[in-house]
Amino acid sequence: MNSPAFNNQNRWMIIFLAVIAVVLAVLPLLVKTSIIRLVTEVAILALFAMAWNLTLGATGIFSFGHGGLFGIGMYTLAIMMVKFSIPFPIAFVCAPVFTGLASFIIGLVCIRLTGLYFAILTLAFSQLIWSFIWKARDLTGGDDGISGTTLPSFINSPTDLYYFVILVVAVAIFMIWYLLRSPLGFTLNTLRENPIRAEAIGLNVAKYRILAFTLSGLFAGLAGGLLAMYMRGAYVEFASVAYCFDPVFICIIGGIWVFAGPIVGAFIWLALDHYIPMITEYWPLIAGIILISLVLFMPMGVLGSTLGWWRHQKLKKSEALSRLSASLSPASLSSTQQSGKEESIG
Repeated sequence: MNSPAFNNQNRWMIIFLAVIAVVLAVLPLLVKTSIIRLVTEVAILALFAMAWNLTLGATGIFSFGHGGLFGIGMYTLAIMMVKFSIPFPIAFVCAPVFTGLASFIIGLVCIRLTGLYFAILTLAFSQLIWSFIWKARDLTGGDDGISGTTLPSFINSPTDLYYFVILVVAVAIFMIWYLLRSPLGFTLNTLRENPIRAEAIGLNVAKYRILAFTLSGLFAGLAGGLLAMYMRGAYVEFASVAYCFDPVFICIIGGIWVFAGPIVGAFIWLALDHYIPMITEYWPLIAGIILISLVLFMPMGVLGSTLGWWRHQKLKKSEALSRLSASLSPASLSSTQQSGKEESIG
């Protein structure tokens, strides 16, 4: 039987999600097209960051290879549609599937290593993917990329594409949420907390890590396919090593250990990236100062630290109410009255 606290938490979560859904539904009616484009990009970047967080936040393995995986998803959709004239539905499905297969192969090679060695090896694979895209000019367009991706008429306008991206990202995030609360998700959390003990109780640590890396790559490829739709093409800078750090920064800003942290981090990161260059040309310097400040003063991220502060305040209020209730209890009052009588008699 569910506790009242659990039911209350679920009720507030449902209300919060309903409000977000209503806001996203009516947003195109209230703002300019430029804001719609920005929110679309935020949604894609949030999915990319949540895909990366499946490796570190859920499983405890640090990857620098997701820039290359993101590029595979992006180029899969663009190449299939532009070079081979494959219909959009097939190309869109193939983007995450092909990326998932590439992630599985990379995982088989890298998973024997852990910690920093795993991160460096995934970074090497990302550089390898970027080099292939750069050199295979006949297939990928090289440094010019691929442009001219034609979308179906029902998602050709910025508003229609916005609704399509929001729907796909919402379904993907729900799938990640459901995955993390399934027995598989609890198993991955066990690997994150203590892989040695997990192996001692009979879990195949390597198998589950490969599975987590593959699923993470699949969702990263889905985000890459969505960005190819948004950009109307694929470009090599989105598969570069530099792009591997974007999901890392986003999760640090929002909160690695909070499920919705990457969503908040994506919104903050892209808003800063969009508006700060309008004010100053030193955006990278500002970004560095922000990251250093967050690591020093909000190590759990913006959302994680905010939730921690709110829980601390709620706990303090609960303790204060408990003390007040104890002081007003009948036993306490009778004890106070008895001591008062004794003092008056004395």
